[in-house]
Order: sequence, then C-alpha cells, then structure tokens
Amino acid sequence: MKWHQIRPHIASFALLAAVLSAGQLWAEQKSLDQATDLLSKGSIAEAVTILRQFVASDAGNADARLLLGTALALKGNRTESIEQMAEAVRLRPQSASGHNQYGTVLSRFIEVEAARHEFEKALELDPQLSEAHVNLALLLAQAGEFIPAAAHLDRAIELQGDTRAAAYTHFLRAKIWGAQNQVEKAMLELQKAVQLRPDYAEAWSDLGGLRRLSLDQKGAVQALEKAVALNPGDVTAQYRLGQLYLQNGDAGKAIEHFKRADPGDVATLYNLDRALRKAGKPEDAEPIGRKIAELRERSNRASSVALAASRLNDEGIELEKSGDIRAALTKYRAALDLDPTGFGFELNYGLALCRIGRWEEGAGELREVLRLDPDNAVAAKALYIADEHVARLPRAN
Repeated sequence: MKWHQIRPHIASFALLAAVLSAGQLWAEQKSLDQATDLLSKGSIAEAVTILRQFVASDAGNADARLLLGTALALKGNRTESIEQMAEAVRLRPQSASGHNQYGTVLSRFIEVEAARHEFEKALELDPQLSEAHVNLALLLAQAGEFIPAAAHLDRAIELQGDTRAAAYTHFLRAKIWGAQNQVEKAMLELQKAVQLRPDYAEAWSDLGGLRRLSLDQKGAVQALEKAVALNPGDVTAQYRLGQLYLQNGDAGKAIEHFKRADPGDVATLYNLDRALRKAGKPEDAEPIGRKIAELRERSNRASSVALAASRLNDEGIELEKSGDIRAALTKYRAALDLDPTGFGFELNYGLALCRIGRWEEGAGELREVLRLDPDNAVAAKALYIADEHVARLPRAN
C-alpha cells in the first residue's frame, strides 16, 4: 500500500476514535452522551441535530463543538465541520486532544498543511499524546519526510507499549523501513504488529510479501495464507500467494489464488496464463492469452493518442493561466474526447467547470476521476467543496 492510500486511516478510524474518547469525557452531560451513542451506531444525522441544538443553547461549550465538528466531518460537511473545530480550539487553545482532533478533521478534507500545524500544536502542548505522533508521522511520510516521520512513530511506539493500538503504529513503521530498503527491520515491525493484533490481515500480507523477497518461502506462505483467510477480498495478498505457489511448482493452488486477484491486471492475467499451461490446461489458458493481447493492444492504441491529448490539455492549462477558463474548457473536453481514460484531463475539466460555477457538472467529473483514481487528493478535496455548493443550489419542485 502506498502512503497516500493510508490516508483513510486518519479520515475515518481516527475520527471515530475521537468520537468515542470524547464521549467518555462527557458522560455527565446527557445530550452529548446521547449524541456520542448515536454516532457510535452510525446515526450521524440524528447526532448532528442534537449537537446543533446543544451548541445553539451553549455556544461556549468547546466539547460540544468538537463533537459536532467531528460528526459533520463524518457526514462530509467540509466548511461547517472546519468552522466548528476551529471555534472549539479557539475556546480551548490549551487542549492537546482538541488540536489533534481538529487535525484529523482537516486531514479528512485534504487540508494537509493546516492538519500538520494542528498535530504539531497538539504535541507542543502534550509531547506524550501518542495519537498526535502517529497522525503527524503519517502526513510526514506522505510528503516523503521519512526521517522525522520515523522519529514520531518510534516515540508513539514507546508511549503505546504492547497494546493492540500499537499494531497500526508498528505497521506504519514497517512502511518506512521498507521505503528505506531495510527489509529485515520492516519484517520485525510487521511481526510485532501481528503479535499485538493477530487478525491484522494487511500486516500479514505485507509480512508475507517481504518474507518472499528475503527467500523465506515457508514463512511467506504461512503469512499469506493467514492474510487471505482473514480477508479473502485482498487481491494483493491473493496475487502474492499465487506467485509463491507458482514459484514452488504448485500450479493448481496458484490458479485458485490468481482467479481471486485483480482480473483486470495484466501481471495477474499473465501469471494465471502460465499457471494454467503448467497445470496442463492450455484450452483454459487460450481466452486468458487473448485478453492479455487485447489489453496490450488497448495500451498501444491509447499511447498513440496520448500525445495529441496531452498537447490539448497543456493548451488548456495555458489558457486557464491567462484567465480564459471557457476556452480552456474546450481544450480539456477535446483532450477527453481523444482519451476518455485520461483522468488527469478529466480532473482539469472538472475543476474548470467548478471555477465557472457549474458545480453539478464539475462534481460529476470529479467523481469519475475518483472512480478511476481513488487516491487523487486534489479531486477529493475539490469534490468536498463542489458538493457543498451543489447542496446550496435551489431545487426545482
């Protein structure tokens, strides 16, 4: 998993954890306790209604605003969520947990620099707040700042001790060791992660992948079998296990796992084709071979138009820089007509639509970008803003 793919851990896990911990602080306050209970059950809209009423009657209650801001973030209400969190930390500027919670909300909405500032402020106020160390480390790692990220993770591990929560921290630490080509150290972190949390499927998968690289075939098979048993839908673990079985001469088992991996991935199809042929099933391999050839032909065809589409896109960028957004839209549309799979072109087209106030159309284009490229931070941030504008548009009766 790439660093930008781990962002959802802050976007959802950290927010929900903040909700639950906040509820413990407010057990004496019935309405806040009720709202926390509703959030834990997924009843976000009902919780927001209660919290808005609470804030209206007690505007200076920082706890209520923190919980309301977090609930709104879970609902996707970017502007109001950030406003509530900002007011909460203004009311309680010395609260390390408040700044950390604000950072998780900002991170959810891809406000990276602002989130980093809040995590740093939280640690300035409380250097022993392990959650803030982990959250800041994740942002630093996503920015390629591995050395300071590692230092924050090491400190978090020291603070968390041998707890289940520390498993995720060890998992992230392994990612950094892996990025620095320290395979043995990465494996040690992953082993600790699965020791603390035996049902950690993703850690088992990565451990199996690294064991395979270190030529520990038996250990790799054990780890990957554990990973797919815990999460059969993990296509990466299925592919890795298929590779191992094929490498070890067990084509039959390899076929089973390649079929459960990504069916649209050329590498998966290539290995499935090999496994079928080694298993003496050339007739089953024939359609796989044809599909591989078709995908390669599409790739070659796409590359033949990519240059022309890129030129149109570049012209659009220059027109937009000069202030002629409508002319830029024409260029982006032409680029998309040439290469409909170019989500970079679609991103520029969607952003330009939003800039001229065509929010609904722009939001539709941005959703398509995210369907093709789920980890596109620019599209995700823009879609939050576009959706808010769409929600404010008058509706026909």
